Amino acid sequence: MKYDSRYPSVADLKLRAKKQIPNFAYDYVDGGIDEELGKKRNRDGFDEIIITPRYLTDVTYTNIESELFDRKYSFALGVPPIGLGNMMWPGAELTLAQAAQSANIPYVLSTFSTTLLEEIADQSGDVCWFQLYVPKKQSVMKEIIERVKKAGFNALVVTLDIPVGAKRNREIKNGLQLPFRFTPNIIWQSMIHPQWALKTLMHGAPDFVNVLPYKEGPDQRLSEFISNFSMAGVTLERLREIRSLWDGPLILKGIQYGQNMLDAINLGVDGFIVSNHGGRQLEAAPSSMQTLKELPDEIHQKATIMIDSGVRTGMDVVRAKAMGADFSFSGRSFFYGMGAMGKKGANQVIEIYRDEITRTLQQIGCNEFKQLDRSWVSNPSF
Repeated sequence: MKYDSRYPSVADLKLRAKKQIPNFAYDYVDGGIDEELGKKRNRDGFDEIIITPRYLTDVTYTNIESELFDRKYSFALGVPPIGLGNMMWPGAELTLAQAAQSANIPYVLSTFSTTLLEEIADQSGDVCWFQLYVPKKQSVMKEIIERVKKAGFNALVVTLDIPVGAKRNREIKNGLQLPFRFTPNIIWQSMIHPQWALKTLMHGAPDFVNVLPYKEGPDQRLSEFISNFSMAGVTLERLREIRSLWDGPLILKGIQYGQNMLDAINLGVDGFIVSNHGGRQLEAAPSSMQTLKELPDEIHQKATIMIDSGVRTGMDVVRAKAMGADFSFSGRSFFYGMGAMGKKGANQVIEIYRDEITRTLQQIGCNEFKQLDRSWVSNPSF
């Protein structure tokens, strides 16, 4: 094993992270919306998939490589976008980008990251993607896309599932607000986690550095700016404009309705990340696996399908591939790792998944990750 045996799973890292970092940081990543039933359904959706192993196969050789948009990656897991990433652990975004570059897996930077996009591209130019929250102002959108192109990002991921901000109860109780402030509650939580507090003091309070140039004057509050920054629902007309500005792979994240996907394909969209934002936006949304299960064959034939929301193990990556998702992403896994182990957590998560994907393929008698399809799934309902 190429990872710390004290934390052999993402579940172990999650438990450790809860002890190592302040509640407001942990709950920001771990929490869902309302009663968090959507988050639970995401996990249940993966756990329900049963795969029958095929023995009488020599599994000495196993290839877990995967290909996306004419590029080979070491295995089918990527680091998805999470805003305020450096709050979970100071410097987390750059650390994850460097680890992804070294491991040859995709790293997706959020518009609302706390590290400059140019700095991320400089450290992970071979594997970096950019996630766009579409600005209301077309001029701002064009400028950001131009920056992303100039920096050398390989793919553009447009997130659709935040037409309005979410009311997340854990964040409200913790007093987490924008701009990030050290309120008495936040200060107390930080004081009882001195290692995190010291690192944060050295690194500086996280800020949305990629969008600060677009504030309307120095007196505009950041919270007001952020709430007014993004479109209240991205339209087909705006997607058409984005397609004309971006000549690389264009991916939509958070889309769940089949007709929406077909409309987007007709505009030239190349792929989709099936997602319900980790159960953080709409309590009643279908689980990501439910959406994947119900996608028409036509969509699979015309676009690249990926998935997030609920992925926690290498077994889940195998399940997702068998159900038709060529690639998986898991934000919580990586940030549990960072919260639990600091910088070492990035490689810990990567090696856990690499090991689990390999072992799962060997256990079920599959020599090539790309061979997986629904014929491996045992559930009659799937």
